[in-house]
Amino acid sequence: MKAVLLDIGAGTVDFLLYDENKKLENSIKMVLPSPQTVYAKKIRETTIAGKPLFIDGYTIGGGSLTKAIKNHVNTGYKVYMTAQAAYSIRNSLEEVKMFGVEIVDEKPPECVHITLDEVRLEVYESLLNQFNETLKDVDVCAVSVKDHGAPNKEMSNREFRINNYRETMEKDNRFNAFFYSDEDVPDYYIRMKSAIKASRNTLPYADVYVMDTSISALAGCLMDPLVRGKEPALLVNMGNGHTIAAVVSNYRVQCFFEHHTSMLDKDKTQGLLKQLCDGSLTHEYIYRDGGHGVVYTGDPPGFSNIQVIAFTGPNRRLFEGSNFEYLYASPGGDVMMTGTLGLLYSLWFECA
Repeated sequence: MKAVLLDIGAGTVDFLLYDENKKLENSIKMVLPSPQTVYAKKIRETTIAGKPLFIDGYTIGGGSLTKAIKNHVNTGYKVYMTAQAAYSIRNSLEEVKMFGVEIVDEKPPECVHITLDEVRLEVYESLLNQFNETLKDVDVCAVSVKDHGAPNKEMSNREFRINNYRETMEKDNRFNAFFYSDEDVPDYYIRMKSAIKASRNTLPYADVYVMDTSISALAGCLMDPLVRGKEPALLVNMGNGHTIAAVVSNYRVQCFFEHHTSMLDKDKTQGLLKQLCDGSLTHEYIYRDGGHGVVYTGDPPGFSNIQVIAFTGPNRRLFEGSNFEYLYASPGGDVMMTGTLGLLYSLWFECA
């Protein structure tokens, strides 16, 4: 099997070209700036030039892109977007319009034109060709992105996300329950569906899968030999936007919580993790505190019974100085490949 694996975050996009005929350490790997940061820079340059913008393409991550678009409008310049591209800002087009963005089908005259695509497989293909490598023969393309989902009724994004977690894990509490094929991804995951379309545009004959970045990072921790086989394990992904922690035993999630990283510090995180393992952390507390919530799918083991604590994510150093014994997950010997190897972990389960 040969697979291209992409983990697209707010800061970087992490690329792994896996080939079962090679040692994992010999796989082609890249860590590049996240596409949203690249497009945000182009928009800021357009703002400085004082020109109107037309943005089309796929739905991608917001973050710095959204900030740049809002700044362009607030500075007094027009922004036109197609509906598919506009979902990058908000899951509701009405909310996008409230920011001053106009939803159109075609490019108005005299606009700077930007086309959004966070998968950009043709860019990787062009680079790989310089090294006598190709993506054209891959069997699988798997992509992880952050997707809150678009609520189909009056409900906050936080409620909708945690409810989807809960419903999914009540049916199957393994990480690969969140590993969706192109036929199975729910309609409310607009960004995931867009990633599938972008992947198929370049690789029409490959099997395509998508996953949330929070989950793929946790799954990747289980690929670290220092974590694998030690149960129960406490896995923590401290991302740029979200922090998610899960207790895992026998490949199954017993409990987890998700919060916003900006609302956490070392001491608070340490307390939340201990409460999660002991079963005393409540959904209501996390939600009232501004996070997403807590889900229990089994009996928490108690903090004293945890065999290993593994951290991953760009903000993992926030926990430095804690009195917990922990490690930084390095599956395949690379802390930056946790998300891509989480996709591989899920793919192996899918193919088993």
